[in-house]
Amino acid sequence: MRDTASRSPQSRRPWLAAVVLPTTLALGLSVAPAAQAQSILPGSSGSSLSDSIRPSDPPQRTPINTEYPDIANLPAGVKVERLEWITNRRIALFIRSAAMPDQIQQVQILLARDWHSSPGRTFPEVWALDGLRAREDDSGWTIETNIEQFYADKNVNVILPIGGESSFYSDWQRPDNGKHYKWETFLIRELVPILDEGFRSSKTRSIVGLSMGGTAAMNLAQHNPHMFSFVGSFSGYLDTTSVGMAESILAAQRDAGGYDGTRMWGQPGDQAWIDNDPKLGIEALRDMKVYVSAGSGQDDFGNPDSVATGPANPAGIGLEILSRMTSETFVREARKVGVEPVVHFRPSGVHAWPYWQFEMSQAWPHMANAMQLSREDRGTDCITVGAIAAATQSGVIGSCVTNEYPVEDGMRQDFRNGVAYWSPDTGAHALYGAINARYHHIGGPASWLGFPTTGERVTPDGVGRYVHFENGSIYWTPSTGAREIPKALFNSWAATGYERGDLGYPTGAPQNVKGGQVQQFQRGVIATTPDGRTHWVRGAIAEKYASLKTAESELGFPTSDEKIIRGGAFQEFENGNIYWSAATGAKYIKYGAIFDHWGTKGYEGGEFGYPAADHANVPAGGEVVRFQNGTISQLNGRIVEGRN
Repeated sequence: MRDTASRSPQSRRPWLAAVVLPTTLALGLSVAPAAQAQSILPGSSGSSLSDSIRPSDPPQRTPINTEYPDIANLPAGVKVERLEWITNRRIALFIRSAAMPDQIQQVQILLARDWHSSPGRTFPEVWALDGLRAREDDSGWTIETNIEQFYADKNVNVILPIGGESSFYSDWQRPDNGKHYKWETFLIRELVPILDEGFRSSKTRSIVGLSMGGTAAMNLAQHNPHMFSFVGSFSGYLDTTSVGMAESILAAQRDAGGYDGTRMWGQPGDQAWIDNDPKLGIEALRDMKVYVSAGSGQDDFGNPDSVATGPANPAGIGLEILSRMTSETFVREARKVGVEPVVHFRPSGVHAWPYWQFEMSQAWPHMANAMQLSREDRGTDCITVGAIAAATQSGVIGSCVTNEYPVEDGMRQDFRNGVAYWSPDTGAHALYGAINARYHHIGGPASWLGFPTTGERVTPDGVGRYVHFENGSIYWTPSTGAREIPKALFNSWAATGYERGDLGYPTGAPQNVKGGQVQQFQRGVIATTPDGRTHWVRGAIAEKYASLKTAESELGFPTSDEKIIRGGAFQEFENGNIYWSAATGAKYIKYGAIFDHWGTKGYEGGEFGYPAADHANVPAGGEVVRFQNGTISQLNGRIVEGRN
């Protein structure tokens, strides 16, 4: 806990009263163009500053839910529910939290450079916190910056908490807006054991954040100084108690999600505001390297040295001015107590992602020093040679981050945007994107797929992508995601016309059922029996079969493909048939006395016609099938006919 005795309200500085309230506070909350300058009070309508830093929509991906083995020694009620591979080195954990049980919490990890090549090694961590309008699906860091490529050659795991809009990653006193934020408890008491026990943490950590995340990074480091070697604020608000600051934060929270910020730390001036004011807890940072950066609010777009990708808006200018003033206050207070931060106060720059990407790279050497990383772990010194060099010369997977290393009976080399594999039987091929991620999840060359035999190719319909492997293929579309197909199922799919045929693309992974396999496609099913026979099921018959849980049902595996008959179609299964006609739809009938009796009457072409309802049990004991023109029942071993 913090020593709050030295954090009395009397230590707050009043300098913001004259400057912030009429100008910067207005900029910080609702900005009017300079030509329409006016005093805008907290909560008024207008163009929100926080809107200006909301991450854009992330690239679409189709989650593939994957159970993750239980991790020992976690707090009660905490569990990793599933793990999703987004790329071969970016994963998403979905965590059941005891502190925030109302929803599953997502945390993404960019895995260290040597995660795959050195499976017995542990790695330091860099935590990167998001801004005020943090999204629930992806981090602004991965959406808006090159963080994945930047850290691809560095031997640290990058930890990206997802969500937490307007939360300041804090423990809130009361619930609001349908949530009861307990972010500090989740991150420190629940996430850390998961990382330590399940994700090879060396327990050496740095923490950085932008804007709201910069404030939170400082507070988390001050509350838990034993955990971090480095703390960095990029355009954070490092003074929360000087006149006008609490009101600014409360108004921003109302704007960014409609939150009542008094439910976070109480009313302005309450002890929790003091305990979460970074400028008042600096002494806890004595053993850490501290990094503080902010621009001046001056738009430098168009200047030769600018990192800006477009002109600044008034919101970005106002927020950066506020960040700069509070950061300067923090630095002055730090120096008073003997803490000397690394300070990067830029002569220009606004509140926008290109500047935070720049600061991320500038802070890295200081982080690496604080975590005592070796020269080899700070970057890569690799070359590509031979077949892998030839397969990757197009640059589609970027530059190498490791040298070749052995996997199974071949070689692998990691690149910034993908992986290259080589074996004597298959040659060298480069993989990337969702197909590469799925291949990685399955187990790569050690899996039943084996090594790739092609690179990624475009499907003939132009919609999807695919890669062939020694024992199967992986197909991807934007709507279905990446799905693997074993060779036996693939051959049956090929007979239907691949993705342009009746079945379309695979929509699920192959499932092991009763010694065989079943795979769902957009418009049908393919099943392989335990003895290796494969058949496809399509259309309405496939929908009926799927509703019965395919081979797990009493029908069992298909024993034929669909057969066209007069007026409809049918398909044979181990324990019965499914019949379809336009008049009756798809209905099933089991083999046995009723089926045999129906056969004596000419099946669907006879007097009873097609089945009009599924084979059913009767309450008194026995079975019945209703047909177009009557019923056939089995009651106490006797066959009974009924006519319409």
